Parts: sequence; structure tokens; C-alpha cells
Amino acid sequence: MKSSIRCSLLCLFCLALAAAPAHSEVLTVNSILTAQKAGAPSDGIVVMVNSPTNTVAMSAGDLVTLRDAGVSENVIAAVWARVPVPASTPVPLVPDDARLVDLVRLSKSGISESIVAEQVKQDARPYDLSVNDLLYLKQNDVVETTIVALMAKGAGVPAVPGAVAVPVAEVAPASIFFDDLVIRSTMKRDRPGRLVMTGDSLAWTDANDPEKNFEFKTTGLEKVWFTCQARTPESYCYQINFQIVKGAHYQFQDRNRESGSNAAVVKVMDALRAYHPKLVYGAPKS
Repeated sequence: MKSSIRCSLLCLFCLALAAAPAHSEVLTVNSILTAQKAGAPSDGIVVMVNSPTNTVAMSAGDLVTLRDAGVSENVIAAVWARVPVPASTPVPLVPDDARLVDLVRLSKSGISESIVAEQVKQDARPYDLSVNDLLYLKQNDVVETTIVALMAKGAGVPAVPGAVAVPVAEVAPASIFFDDLVIRSTMKRDRPGRLVMTGDSLAWTDANDPEKNFEFKTTGLEKVWFTCQARTPESYCYQINFQIVKGAHYQFQDRNRESGSNAAVVKVMDALRAYHPKLVYGAPKS
């Protein structure tokens, strides 16, 4: 109860600080880390960063510091959006990670942000972004969703003195519900229902027949991958697949896929990547 009240007060403080023009503030790495250490919720810090009355005095290199300190991706994305391109860059920069050249080409080709971010996630190699890499991305107007995906694929977050590592299971919600899904059966009939992720379990609740409910463990998964359809100008991933080790193969599609929606399956994949990053992602070799 006390923790809840404390969190609410901190959130209200952040909102009030961001909204009050008479109390504008210059936000630095230290002020963000101080707010986080005090227990301020990430949403409240984002409001502070986004407030036009506050000034963000940070550089691209400071994003690395924030990431290494365990600052949430939402806060990093908000800071990234307000970091200016340095004036002293008369010639195009060359990134330290050569893969970023192709990524920028994808971003500028008109392919949607979600597809570019998914391309980053599918890469088996980690991205350990340098300050030069971040400046290159900023100079080429790479959006926040892509930079967050890249930072999430970092080679590893070094220990920060005084910081306490929190296991994934402790920060994940008790249960996450995924609606607007249908399951593909051997009879090729769409069966609507709900998928629920609780800890390392995924449970399917059939909307029409309780006898068709089932559950499986993420620890027993061999691979997770999207099935996509090539479209102009982008690929359309409409199905998420689960392959159990020496077992069943489950296929879930967006219930509204006929109208072009894939939000439901993308939500499942995003949650899995966030709370079960050690799973093997990527289609099996044919």
C-alpha cells in the first residue's frame, strides 16, 4: 500500500514538474538517473522529457549511459526524439557497425517502422551501438522504434555500481492476454479464442469448445517465428508459429487478417521477446 502511494505521488510530481512552465528544468543524464533511483515511474519520466518547457541537455552518447543503467526503453525513445543532430557534422558519418548502412537504406526506402524493427530482432548477432553509430542513425533520421529495437539487441548490459539486477520474471505482469487470435487446426478451420501468457506458460482458451483448450511451456519451445507475405512496399507478417521440441506445431493468426491487420500476432511476439529473450526466434531451416 505504501509502495503504491509512493509511486502515485512520484508520478504526480513528474507530471506537475513537466506541466508547470514556471518550473522548467534542464534534463541531464544525472536527473534521469536520479528520478529512476527515487522510484519515479517511466511514464512520469517520459512526460518530463516530452514537456516543451523542459530542455533535454543530452547527446547521442548519453543514450548508451542510460541503457547501461537499465533505464526503460520508453524513456530512451523519448530522449532520442529530442537529441539534436550535432551541428559539427559537415560530411556524412560512417557507422562502426556496417550493418547500419543497410538498415538506414531500409528506413529510407519507405518500408514501415515495424518491419524494420522486426528485421533488427531477427538478426542473430547483437548490436553494441557506439556513440558514432548513434550519431550516424540520428543524422539519417532513424526513428525511435528502430533505435529502441537496436539497443534491445545489445551485446550485454554491464553492471552498474549500486544497481540491483531484477530477474525478468519479477518485472513481467502476472498475466498477459492476447485477443483477436484464431488458431489454425489440421481441419483448416479457424478457431477463435484467447492466448494467455503467465510466467513461462502459454494457455489457449477456445472461444467455442472448452475441450480444445491447451497449454504449453516456453521452456519446451524449439523455435518461434513469423509467417509473412511479401507485399508492396513491405512484408506482412500475419501468423506466429510455435514449434514444441519433438512435439506439436501451433499456428496463430490475427482474427482480422482479411482486413490487413496483424496487430494481434505482433503483440504476442513483442511480449515474448520482452519477457523471454532467450527463446530461439527465426523460421526453421527448410
